[in-house]
Amino acid sequence: MKKLFTLFAVAVAMFMVSCAGAPATPSDAAVEYYQCVVNGDYEAFANAVHFDTTDPEEIAEGKAMITSLYKEKAAPQIEKKGGVTSIEAVGETISEDGNTANVQLKVVYGDGSEKNEDIKLVKVEDKWMLAFDK
Repeated sequence: MKKLFTLFAVAVAMFMVSCAGAPATPSDAAVEYYQCVVNGDYEAFANAVHFDTTDPEEIAEGKAMITSLYKEKAAPQIEKKGGVTSIEAVGETISEDGNTANVQLKVVYGDGSEKNEDIKLVKVEDKWMLAFDK
């Protein structure tokens, strides 16, 4: 019985830790996911994308495509501009039903240039994820 209680306590603790890591707001999520791209963590970025399918093969292909695309295209662009010095959420609009959001990011590069990004998110099982239009 004591072992069962210990196992249960460990499981609850792991659940609490995994939930604590999820971004609380759409703005937090957008900044975190953009930071993944800046850091070269394209797999984490791809894992933050919500796919409109439950087919594991399609999801795996989509994640592989996103990882490859961002590695090939985003990394050189960021490097060319001297890296990213800051990412700031400057606007957030959440739908009335609370399940979708748009976040406006201001990205400042090392060369002093700036870019505004509009990030679309969808809430899936209480977690904000990236929504890509087909």
